Amino acid sequence: MKVDVIDLRTALTTCERLGELICIKKQVEPYVEIPSIMNAVGRQRQPCALLFENIKGYPQARAAGKFLGGAQRFGAFYGLPQDFPSLKRHFLEALEKPIPPRLIQNSACKENIVYAPLDITSIIPPVKGALDVDSLYYQPVVVTKDPKNGQRNTGIYRAAVQETGRLTVNARTDRHGGLQLTTAKAMNVPLPVALVIGAEPAVWIAANAKLPYGHDELSYAGAIKGSPVDLVKCETIDLEVPAHAEVIIEGEFRPPFEWGVEGPWPEYLKYLGMKINPPIMHITAVTYRNNPINYVSIPASGGGDEALGLPNQAQLLRLLREFAGDFVVDSFLTPVPLLHHAIIKVRKSEPHHEGLQINVALTAFSFSPTLDMVTIVDEDINIHDLADVDWAICTRCNPAKQVHILPEARTTQIVPIAGVRELDNEPIVKAKMIVDATIPWNYKTREISPGLTFFSKSRWLDIDLSDYVEPKDRDKLG
Repeated sequence: MKVDVIDLRTALTTCERLGELICIKKQVEPYVEIPSIMNAVGRQRQPCALLFENIKGYPQARAAGKFLGGAQRFGAFYGLPQDFPSLKRHFLEALEKPIPPRLIQNSACKENIVYAPLDITSIIPPVKGALDVDSLYYQPVVVTKDPKNGQRNTGIYRAAVQETGRLTVNARTDRHGGLQLTTAKAMNVPLPVALVIGAEPAVWIAANAKLPYGHDELSYAGAIKGSPVDLVKCETIDLEVPAHAEVIIEGEFRPPFEWGVEGPWPEYLKYLGMKINPPIMHITAVTYRNNPINYVSIPASGGGDEALGLPNQAQLLRLLREFAGDFVVDSFLTPVPLLHHAIIKVRKSEPHHEGLQINVALTAFSFSPTLDMVTIVDEDINIHDLADVDWAICTRCNPAKQVHILPEARTTQIVPIAGVRELDNEPIVKAKMIVDATIPWNYKTREISPGLTFFSKSRWLDIDLSDYVEPKDRDKLG
């Protein structure tokens, strides 16, 4: 049954209905205490969504975290399948059936409108994220448009508080928002930008998708949930933004394009990041709902938002199948470290397939500069079971011939072994690796006796243990 989740608040209500919401009424400090509570909850076996109702210094604001959950919770938001394989297929199909957003006239995010000059930290609480952090941050959905052709981009880029009325936005040059900023700089024109805090689940999850440049993430969000995303026009800039968000921060990057300082920050690879110099955004207005909720997302704070990776799981599989068709059975981006290790299952069914697995691995590297390692396995391996993948590597891979090291290529400064090079003004690069754990074709078909190869697995009778044990011992069976 389809559930009408249109914003963060109805998503939290759904979490409560599922018995998966913890409301914290005790007063909490926002900068480090809220992230630390999120980290503690994220270490639980099944993390609940969190709603902080009593934030020190912010009597009119609230904060939420870990509301996306896994496949079961996200599926419940929109009446979608609630198991990972089925939900992944839904995300894959949604890539081919975008539903454009629709513009509406009024929305709750316009209940309050404040124009510059203003102090954003007086309206919505920022966080530091962890100990040993100096800057104050938001983790918004960021909306921009290409200044040449008007194509919209929606991504998730960290925003750090600078002096009053200014934020940095981590729109790196290897991200689509950063590419649009590069275009604006070349044209010497301002680039409007809107920071969306407290977006609904489908918008948040689509904004994290690594779609090809020019593809509209908000149309993908509509396809995910099965109905258009409502948009509303901004007050001071030429952008449309999700209408049911909690807070919209409007502004622009302006010539001569100044740079601020932010960092460190608890990155998703579990290290504190470096101090960096993202571009400055000048705030022109803020619109927000009554009693706004800041959705707090802290990388490396444990589980609770596993569904966030589903769009990229689907997009990688689409990319690989566009290249090699059904030769690619499935793919999986390991949750730790997300976006850095891809496991790809292939099916060799004829001699000429040998070697194609390496071409597939090379194709995978075009998915994202963050991808540093690709492991290729045969169709009998469970790519969601890292122990099974490790077994394939140890028993089917001859590293001297089947491990391929590629020359240094662009990665992300979040990987400290590459990021530390920036201190010496060196490129942020590292070698990429392909581990081919597939059985070579000439061994795959070589028999040691009729019907048995060197790689045949041991087999046993199909046994029903209840036929063999005493009734009093049957409850001991798994």
